[in-house]
Amino acid sequence: MVVQSSGKPASPVSSSKREKNVVIFGETGSGKSSMINVIAQEQVAMSSNDAQGCTSESKPYSVNISGQKFALFDTAGLNEGTAGTVPQMQARQQLKNLLDKLMSHQSPSGGIDLLVYCVRNTTAPHAILSTYNTVYSGACRKKRVPIVVVVTGLEFETPMESWWDSHKEIFTGMHLAGHACVTTIEDYPDIPEDLTRRVAQSGKILRDLIMNKCSASATK
Repeated sequence: MVVQSSGKPASPVSSSKREKNVVIFGETGSGKSSMINVIAQEQVAMSSNDAQGCTSESKPYSVNISGQKFALFDTAGLNEGTAGTVPQMQARQQLKNLLDKLMSHQSPSGGIDLLVYCVRNTTAPHAILSTYNTVYSGACRKKRVPIVVVVTGLEFETPMESWWDSHKEIFTGMHLAGHACVTTIEDYPDIPEDLTRRVAQSGKILRDLIMNKCSASATK
C-alpha cells in the first residue's frame, strides 16, 4: 500500500480524482493528531502527550493512500473544559461548523466521505455516548455519512483487538461502519522493537479502514 504525504496542510479542493474528506474527532488526548501521523507515516500534524489538547482549530492534511487522495481533518479536542486550549462549547461549535460547511451544497470540497471517532481506551462510556450522539444526529442520521470508531492507547494490549472483545458492549446501539484497535504512540529514543512493529501494524489497519469504509460518493 503506497502512502504519500506532502507534509503540509492542504485545502480540500476538487480535482480530476476528487480528494476524499475524512473528519477525525474525539475527546482531548485521544490521539487524533498522532493518528494522522501514523497514517501518513511521518509527522505532519503537531501532537502532544499532554492531557491538554494541542489542536486549536480544524485543519486538513493531505495524504495519498494507494493512489487515492484524502484530506484528513484534525479537529480540536472535545470535553476539555474551560481551562483547556479550546473550551468545550467552542470545540463542539467548531466541529459543527466544519461538518455543516463540508456538507453544504456550496462546498467545493465534495462533502464528507467518512467520520472517524477517535476514542482513548480509558475514556468513560458516558462521554463516548455523548460525543457520538452529538455528531451522529448532526451528520450521520441526516446525511448518511459512515462513522467508524478507532480505539487508541493499546500499545500494551495483546493482541490490540482483544480490547474490543472485552468492551464492545459500550458501543451497543451505535450505528458504526467499522472499528479499529490501535496504538498511536510517538517514536522516542530506545523505543522497543515490539512497539515499533505495533505502530506500523496500526498504520496499515488505519489506512485499510479508511480505504474500505469511505463512502463511494460524498454526502452533500
